[in-house]
Amino acid sequence: MESNSSLNEKSSIVSNDRSFSLQTKWPLLIALGALIIGVIGILTISMMYGLTGGVYPTDYGVVMDAGSSKTNTIVYKWRSDKHKGTGCVSQEVTCLAEGGIAEMDPMKLDPVINCAKDVTKHIGPEDRPKTPLFFAATAGMRLLRLTNEARAEEILKQLNDHLNETQLSVRAIEIITGEDEGIYGWITANYLQQTLEIPQKFDPWEPTTYGALDMGGASMQISYALPGEKHGESETKGLTLYGQVHNVFSHSNLCFGRDEAERRYRYLLLKDTKATTIDDPCLPLGKTYTITWANLFKRPCTNSTRFPEITKSPILDVNYTFVGLSSPEKCRIAVAKLLNNTMCEQYQFKECFKKLDNIPDDQQYLAFASYFFTTDFLNVTKGSLEEYEDAMENFCSKNYTEVQKISKSKFATQYCFNSKYIHHVLTSGFGFRNTTWKNLMFVKKLQTKMLDGHWVI
Repeated sequence: MESNSSLNEKSSIVSNDRSFSLQTKWPLLIALGALIIGVIGILTISMMYGLTGGVYPTDYGVVMDAGSSKTNTIVYKWRSDKHKGTGCVSQEVTCLAEGGIAEMDPMKLDPVINCAKDVTKHIGPEDRPKTPLFFAATAGMRLLRLTNEARAEEILKQLNDHLNETQLSVRAIEIITGEDEGIYGWITANYLQQTLEIPQKFDPWEPTTYGALDMGGASMQISYALPGEKHGESETKGLTLYGQVHNVFSHSNLCFGRDEAERRYRYLLLKDTKATTIDDPCLPLGKTYTITWANLFKRPCTNSTRFPEITKSPILDVNYTFVGLSSPEKCRIAVAKLLNNTMCEQYQFKECFKKLDNIPDDQQYLAFASYFFTTDFLNVTKGSLEEYEDAMENFCSKNYTEVQKISKSKFATQYCFNSKYIHHVLTSGFGFRNTTWKNLMFVKKLQTKMLDGHWVI
């Protein structure tokens, strides 16, 4: 079957002039989960109105969000006769494919392709050719591109070939930048919080929007609005939404999502590559964790000059076993090394953490994904910084038997590391303190019955 779309080879789908309008750029469909009519605009809507005798059609959109550990495929349905081209959205059907596409054989992408085909069955044949499909790969594929660009491009090519067999209108298949991912998180959060149509007040400037904090498996994003005069910053983009101009700062830290941060944390625990049993202060006493040589060393986020003997003579058949200690203080010291840029540069890691010590303290921040799951597990989503720290210290002191009494979840043993890491990121990385911790809102779902709090769910 001849492809009806071509691969978009850009790493970013935000316009190069760093300013774009809600009603004229297709990429924002991804940001709002296919909420927006896009470039068909008012003219096409008006034509539909005339041709149908005043009865607006129902539109669909399909968004595929390929994260580092899974791909979510969602069909959205909205009415095209809504305010300023933005429809009232409902989520019709979802399909989850476990596993990151970056880890898959380019010729064996069946779980992802089958999800696209399955959700297409919920769209009538007459609607499929006009239903846009957007495929956005995030940090997992950004990491793959760092080490094997040819493989990343082959995965995108195979996706393009197979997704066009769905009869949907494939508009983009891309690896988006971390900054764009942060922008989409900000737009989604504020759209769902219904803040985008509230006029900004600049004299004095009073923020009317929320900042967004997202932590996935391979990267983390932070985004927030700035006063107009800050528009010149390199990571700030101008957004025209509902006639209002928002200058949004967005920053992404690749390799500092939860999973990759934990991998680098364990890499830094090693003192000698020949020692295959290593103490892990963040892991509960009585629990062990085993990882292969390849998964510890042959990864973009642990590629460094720290162990040159590994590069010269790989130890391919060795496993490393980490033994839990339940030591809160040693855990804190070990986790702090992740944000130590002097150490990062010394070992020549490709990605180092960028600290932000001047984020606005006059607005609230919606923190989701790993931020929410960790604070929810500790039962401190609405607590103070002191309450968070007390819960963190208490949990990190528990042994494996005690942890199992609290939760049988396979993720339960990760929450000491999670809590210490998130604490260090928020306090040392982004500058939250006792007086500003109250600005953080840890949320799983925003104030809507239709969408989760993720940028494309």
